[in-house]
Amino acid sequence: MAAAEPSPERAQRTTTRLLWTSAGLTVLVGAFLVSDVIRTADRYTALAWVGVALSALAILSLAVLYAGCASGRLSLDQQAVGKLTLFQLSTLCLVIAVGADILIPARNTGGLALLLPWGITYWLHNLRPTAPNTPA
Repeated sequence: MAAAEPSPERAQRTTTRLLWTSAGLTVLVGAFLVSDVIRTADRYTALAWVGVALSALAILSLAVLYAGCASGRLSLDQQAVGKLTLFQLSTLCLVIAVGADILIPARNTGGLALLLPWGITYWLHNLRPTAPNTPA
């Protein structure tokens, strides 16, 4: 019995579903940031507010990017600025969000939750279809 060949339509649906999941997880991380900011805002200095703003912009950018890729309007391989692709810019946003999170008091690891949705997109970005009779 031969192994069933995966259909391209099913692979596309799975990719789309994973990208929507990444967008949703990123929005959840942003919601947790907002709830933490509301709870502890009285202790913030000007530097902490810079961290909140940078982190919020990076999280929002990631969520919009993942939703744009899931809806088919964008592609992670798409060139954005010079030779930089959207995936490379998402990596930059991730680094900014995690780095800015350090500026926020009592919240030095919250941005690390963004590694899960980014890891999913990293996997999708590097997933290449193989030819039918070629070893993976």
